[in-house]
Amino acid sequence: MIASHRLALAATLATGTLLGLLTGTFAFPGTATAADLPPLPPPPVEVAPVAIGSGWYLRGDFTQTWYEHPRDDAIPDPSDPGMPPLVGLRLSSEAGYGGGVGYQINPWLRVDATIDQRGASSFRGYSSRSVFQTGYNLEAGKVDVLTGLVNVYADIGTWYGFTPYVGAGVGFADKRMSRNYTQTTCVIDGCDGAAGTGPRNAAFRANHSVTTFAWALTAGVSYEIGAGFSLDAAYRYINLGKVRSGLDEYGGLTRVKDLAANEFRVGLRYRFADSLLSPSAQNFGN
Repeated sequence: MIASHRLALAATLATGTLLGLLTGTFAFPGTATAADLPPLPPPPVEVAPVAIGSGWYLRGDFTQTWYEHPRDDAIPDPSDPGMPPLVGLRLSSEAGYGGGVGYQINPWLRVDATIDQRGASSFRGYSSRSVFQTGYNLEAGKVDVLTGLVNVYADIGTWYGFTPYVGAGVGFADKRMSRNYTQTTCVIDGCDGAAGTGPRNAAFRANHSVTTFAWALTAGVSYEIGAGFSLDAAYRYINLGKVRSGLDEYGGLTRVKDLAANEFRVGLRYRFADSLLSPSAQNFGN
């Protein structure tokens, strides 16, 4: 009877030990339970790319400008109605540079804003009361032009990487006339009341800047060379408005209107990618 009792007790203890191992409630001293284990790590954090849009682009341009012949804009002087207008007005061709930022709205329409600075062009014009028989007057100086335009372009299509386009722009033209002077030259003795022939002392006029409305028409072609870059070449007609000098010691000045130019522009455009972060950056924190 005692032996059977011991066997039953041993069986009960064995059963309890097995259940403790299965349920985790039985542990030896010094071992950690489930409640003592560290928490699971948080799920990986997804890093979304910082999108700036593939439509944005930057541009830089070299410009060669050929000015058309402007016209005299002198205000008639009632006390001197016989004052002849300037003729033979010329401005030298000059190089320039510029740049801007734009956005491709859709496959055929884009806009940009540009700033272009042209070099100082040499200006000259002549007038003569005697139609150059007794003498003449020279007006000369420098004219430099800065323009800022907002332009709209229509990309006509793309063939073998070439994309022709047409465009139009409006904005402002800031023109500065500097080193301006007027000088009389006598062909015959005493043409201006003073003895002798040849050039007289020049009367220098103050520097002066004028800002007016400007507009432009453009036709060109671009070629995609890869890595977001495109070559761009274009013809542009630009109307620049009026320009005038400051006064000289006699109160005279030079006034010119209908200033316009034909320009050839060549440069680079860089179009941004879809995002600033690479796809591998999305795995940051894993």
